[in-house]
Amino acid sequence: MIQRVQSLFFFFAAISLLVIIYYAPVLQKGDEFIWLENYKYARYALLFSASLSVYTIFQFRKRSRQILLSSFSRLLITLSLILIILEIKGEEMKFAYGLFLLLIPYLTLFLAGYFVKKDEKLVKSADRIR
Repeated sequence: MIQRVQSLFFFFAAISLLVIIYYAPVLQKGDEFIWLENYKYARYALLFSASLSVYTIFQFRKRSRQILLSSFSRLLITLSLILIILEIKGEEMKFAYGLFLLLIPYLTLFLAGYFVKKDEKLVKSADRIR
């Protein structure tokens, strides 16, 4: 069941997280961009979130686990954002576009969770009819 819409959302979230990790600067200090490589724990949280999104695609028979993993992956994205913001406390830095791009995988994971819940409702309603 890899062709479901939530599987596409999980895949898109993983791809967008990897693009943010490797190609998008998160902060700007003057004319210099600061990449996610400088924030080790935030980078690890995003890498784990991306790998968790890919793992969640193959858990299509266990919809409740998919919902839980989707929520945990969103929590990791939020945690990495908080870690980056706490790291720059007291320094003169601006947010770069990579930090705003973290909204894309967060929203796609939210939509994937929504569609998994919708599938779960559909299966439960079909079980009641039998």
